[in-house]
Amino acid sequence: MAFNQLGHYWIKNGEAFWILRSVGGVDQGAQYQMAIPVPFDTFPTPSGITQLETSRQQIRFLYANGGTEYTYICLVENTPNPGWHATWFGLSGGGLS
Repeated sequence: MAFNQLGHYWIKNGEAFWILRSVGGVDQGAQYQMAIPVPFDTFPTPSGITQLETSRQQIRFLYANGGTEYTYICLVENTPNPGWHATWFGLSGGGLS
């Protein structure tokens, strides 16, 4: 199942954090996720470089009496470099076949 620009996150230069995407009780099989920058909604927009890294793909499943809950997890990092920018981003990705 493909998805595009889920969420609206802000990440600073050198910052990293985990993102959890819960899909409820439906196993979507092998999935990949990638941080994709979204346009700034300000003018003028900043000029320069931002480099996002998405890694450590994981799946968490919670077994409960009422069923199973699946959560896809990834680590997103704005690669630290002096003078590079912070940015807005969302997650895009889909299933592997």
